[in-house]
Order: sequence, then structure tokens, then C-alpha cells
Amino acid sequence: MIHIWRNREELEHQVITLDSQGMSWRVISTTVGVSRNTVKRIVREHKCRRDKPHSVLEPGPPRAPRPSKLDPFMPRVHVLFEKYEDITAQRMFETLREEGFDGGYTAVKKAVRRLRPKPKPTPSLATPVYEPGEMAECDWSPYDDVPFGDGSQLKLQAFGYTLVHSRRKYFAFFLSNDLHALMDGHVQSFERFGGLAKGCKYDSQKPVVLRWEGQQPIYNPRFIAFATYYEFKAHAVRGKPNAKPRVERSFWELVRSFFNARSFHDFADLQAQVAHWLDTIVDHRRRYSTTALERFVLEKPHLRPLPSHPYDTARVTHRVCSIDGFVDWEGNHYAVPYDHVTDILPVRITQNELFVYGADLSCIARHELAPRGQGHKLDPHGFHPPAGHRAAADADQLRATFESMGEQAANFFRLMSQAPPRVYCHQARRILQLRSRFDTEDLLRALEHAARHGALRADEVEQIATAKSRARTFEEYVSEQTAQRLAETIGLDSTEPRDLVEYDGWQPSGLLSSPAQESVSCESDPPTPVPLPSPNPHPPTSPPSTPTTCLPDCSDTCSSSD
Repeated sequence: MIHIWRNREELEHQVITLDSQGMSWRVISTTVGVSRNTVKRIVREHKCRRDKPHSVLEPGPPRAPRPSKLDPFMPRVHVLFEKYEDITAQRMFETLREEGFDGGYTAVKKAVRRLRPKPKPTPSLATPVYEPGEMAECDWSPYDDVPFGDGSQLKLQAFGYTLVHSRRKYFAFFLSNDLHALMDGHVQSFERFGGLAKGCKYDSQKPVVLRWEGQQPIYNPRFIAFATYYEFKAHAVRGKPNAKPRVERSFWELVRSFFNARSFHDFADLQAQVAHWLDTIVDHRRRYSTTALERFVLEKPHLRPLPSHPYDTARVTHRVCSIDGFVDWEGNHYAVPYDHVTDILPVRITQNELFVYGADLSCIARHELAPRGQGHKLDPHGFHPPAGHRAAADADQLRATFESMGEQAANFFRLMSQAPPRVYCHQARRILQLRSRFDTEDLLRALEHAARHGALRADEVEQIATAKSRARTFEEYVSEQTAQRLAETIGLDSTEPRDLVEYDGWQPSGLLSSPAQESVSCESDPPTPVPLPSPNPHPPTSPPSTPTTCLPDCSDTCSSSD
């Protein structure tokens, strides 16, 4: 039988004939060249026509629909659709349930599909399968201009960590996706799960992978130290979009289920809502008739245990204390004592606090972090007295600082101090601020030149220093200050290296000496030169008479270890 049809009747005849022969709908659709849905519809309509009796009367009207529990909430459904065009049926169901709806999810789903038809699904790609506790996936997702109730907007970075086997997820929001935020997100997810997987997949983000050498990733040493502390292995993937699908899909869930139809008063409110969402919605969402918490019970014994103390993920940087006694961080100014004006101070920043340390690494200030970019000047501890009572103390401190720099700086300050204190103190602080840009010797020469010509303003000194020397970077200034502190602490080694000619006549130890010659002479014994065998008839030159330094009672302690 040749299955070639030219009209609808021939198509239906061939389909019914093949179906009566016991062929499957898949084989029929391949044979006649139509889809399986078409074959199914033709077979079902044929059976319906055979079973339905003939009648000359018109069919009765369709049955009126029964009232539904969702009917009183339909105005609210339309309002949510107008406000959130992409709201999901699950999110709609959660919102209506909070407002008193006691019906089921199916009624809400049918209403959403009726108002907004479901798009055609795309087939999923195959994903790798791992044993419990074997692998996790981590990634970032940016969200621009997240609005808050106070009218402000923030660009947020969402951190995602997913256990592959149980599909349990964790999300956290940060203002950046740098190394310190990445480590903070890991520590928070480890504490939530009470452990961590033996491995974790990442893309080519810079905090994890510095660069690629062919197919080999070059990992960030700081992140490798973090992974070593928690005893997990980082797996970098590149060019494989389906290598970590769970965490990629989780951000779709974050957008559709969390951000959808929610508003936030501020950043703290957003963090509180995402924690509540994880506890009440995400962990209890069913997949294959089990929830993530139920699957996590089987995976938790296979996770790596946590150390006794979490990894210190705080960032440490250096900041120059300004002439006003503040250090800057992310658009805000934090007060420190006036004794540290123009000093380079180590600053340690956590997620909530900022610590400032002195040169001896003692904590001199501690502040709560202010919102980024607000321009606040924070002095909760009262380090800075009112301006009317500050000039005399500032003058004494500035005089001591200039005198510690050198004679040229002290002479310059004496000339400058002839002006009123409120004038020369401000100029002196600005001049001290130049130490972060110019070498101390170059600044001293500039001050000497300025004092000789009566140029006592900070901008004039800066012009002279710029013309006579090269400005340096902040990193060079930090290196100079570090080297100076090391020299003051451990001193400098002033030992001069010897000329190699002095060692030409010396005999290598243990090569040509006899056992009787292996003993090292003490300070009281004269050195005995040992000639080297050489075809040269002239005797070798004796080495200089440099006695060997021995410990006290050298007759008992000297040995042939030389």
C-alpha cells in the first residue's frame, strides 16, 4: 500500500486504516508525514463519530460553569496582571493565599493560562549526574537599578550556590562581585548547609581564574588559599554553557519567584525577604515528589565538615589619613585621631564594619559601614573636637611632624607659622598630604627652595616639587614606608661582600685535606694556608689573615663543620 494522499479524505482514510492494523501513532505519523497530534485527533474524531448516534436536532447548549473559589479574587488577578505582566502562576497563588484565598493551585494555574497562554517549551539538554556531596555550582547574576521604597536604586550582584544532588540553593546579594564578596557568599552558604561539597564549578570570573593558558586555567592564589582552608576543589569551565545548569536555572527562579511582584523598603529589607523566601518557598518546593530539604537529608552526611573557625574574608587595604583626620572608603569619610594625619593606615573592611589600625597594628578606630557613595563624614567616637578648640593642638602636632621630616621642613614651618594659626595650619596639612605623591628628599628640596623664595602656600610648594622631581604612585609610597619601618625594627646589614680573589687560595672543604687538617683553627691560632695542586711553578698567593670567629671556650665547641 503506497501512502500518498492528495486531500483530507485520503489522509483520514490512510490514518484509520493503519490504526486498525495496530500500528502506533508514532509510526503512522512517520508514514503519512504528519504530526502525532494530527493522527491522534483524526483517530479520536473517527471513534467519536462512530459512537455518537445520529440526530436531526441541534445540540444543546454547553453546561454553565460552576462557581469557583477563585471568582471573588479575579479582580485582584487582573490587577496583578496589569502591575506585573510576567507574574507566574505560582507567585500569583502565593500572593492570593496571603490575602485569604483557600483554594488550590490548579484553579489559579488554569486562570493564568486562560489569560496568558503558555509558550511553547524548548527541549532541555543533558546534564551530568553526581553523587551526594560530590559537586556544587556557583555563579553571579547582575541586577541593575533595583528600586527601593525610599526612591533610591542600587545595582546588585546576586550570589548563587547550588548543591547539584539535592538541588538545595542559597542566594545572597552584594554590591560587587569581587573576590571578597565571593568568599563571603561561600562562607554564608556553608554555614546555612552545615557543610560543603567536595568540588564546585565556576566560570572564568577573575576572582577564581586569572587567565587561561590554552586549556589550563591559572587560578587566583588567594581563592586557592580559601579553597584549601575549606578542603574543596575548584573546577573552572569555559565554552560549556550546559556545564553548570542548576545554578544558571536558579537565577531564572530568583527572577520569576522572588523579584516578581515584590517591593523592598531598603537593602536590609531585601536581605530579610530573600532569607524568608529561601526558608518558606525554595526549600519546600517539590521536584519529582520530593522537596529539596528531603533530598538534602540524604546528602548532608556526605558533605565536608566545616572548620572550627570561618575563613577571614575581610579585605585589607591602605589609606592615607587626610588633612582633616579622615580615611576614605567607597564615598564616605571615617574619622581617626588627629595623631595619624597624613599617615598611611591599614584598613580592614568586613561586610558591616570598618577597622583602622595604626603603624603598630593597634586598632585606633572602628566604624559601622555607611551606605556606599553617600558622602557622609562619620565621627561617632568624637575624635575631632569642635573647630574653635582645635587650632592650638593642631599647630603643636604639625610642628612636631615637620621637625621629624628634617631641618629644611622645620625652617619652612617656622616661616609659615608667622601667619595666623587658622591659615598656616590648613596650608601645613595640605603640604604634608604631598608626601603620598613625592619622595621625602624631593619634598625637602622643594620646601628649601620655597622658603628661600618666600613661597609658603601649599599649591606653590606642589608646583615646585612637580617641576623638580617625579611624582610617585601610592604603591611606591607604601613600599618606602614599609622599608623604613623594617629598617627601624630589625636594622640594616652593613656587611660588605669580599672580593672573589681572596678565595682563590682557599682549599675547598673535604676535597684535598687530610683528616689531620680538617680541624678549624680558633681565634688564638694563626691561619695555616694549604696550597692547591697546580701545574703553575709559582706558589699560590696566601689568603688574607682573617681569623675564624668561635664561640666562648672554642677549644670545646669548634668543629669541622666549616
